[in-house]
Amino acid sequence: MAAGVVSVRQYVLVILVVLVLTGATAYFNRVGEENGGIRPRVPENSEVQHPDLGGTEDVKLYPVDEAPENPEFEAFRKELTAAARSKDVDFIRRHTDESIRYTFGVNEGLHGFFRQWELDKTPEESPFWAELLKVLELGGTFRNEEKTSFVAPYVFSEFPEDIDPFQHAAVVDKDVKVYAEPSTQAEVLGTLTYSIVRILERHFESEQAQRPVWMKVETFSGNSGYVPAEKVRSPIDYRGSWVKTDDGKWKMVFFVAGD
Repeated sequence: MAAGVVSVRQYVLVILVVLVLTGATAYFNRVGEENGGIRPRVPENSEVQHPDLGGTEDVKLYPVDEAPENPEFEAFRKELTAAARSKDVDFIRRHTDESIRYTFGVNEGLHGFFRQWELDKTPEESPFWAELLKVLELGGTFRNEEKTSFVAPYVFSEFPEDIDPFQHAAVVDKDVKVYAEPSTQAEVLGTLTYSIVRILERHFESEQAQRPVWMKVETFSGNSGYVPAEKVRSPIDYRGSWVKTDDGKWKMVFFVAGD
């Protein structure tokens, strides 16, 4: 009699398990149909892993920033960055050398520099602020042992001397996606991380645009594709230098582009 009771209980338990599983299956099937046949939740960290297009011949230029080696300069750089963001003309005037070099042609001192960038007339609209911020965001190196002369960005100060700076540039971020066409909707061919690349094409948003929005690049391994221009920096793009003067102030002594 006891054995019979146990058997009935086991039978009922099996029936309950089957019913639960059947109900769960029906529920998930219905949710899938309501979501177009797609599972309702995609696990995190499921992004497609793309190959590194640098290849075996890849040449890297990793970020360098020596500013923290001189706390006084690092504090000044923070003030300078804040001034650039707030478009503080007076701060720039106080910390720019009277003989600043801003062109490879004729330089006319501080007055000429302000006129060149229209800081004397329409400072709010001047492109100087954006260019200065880009320079400051990309680190740099000191030029002397006393650490009183700083050059930025690192793409200029650390670019290999045996690579043509007019034809090449540096990818300034990691895992930068490389596209088959100049569009984020195009196929992703792979990624690049701090690679030095050859510039094949520049794509501008309009004829009036000063800077490209896309660049077609080629690695030293021969792989090519399109990357957002903001992720690539030429060593002959704008760069600046700040020195500590005799009166203890940090002043900008050059801010130029080209060669």
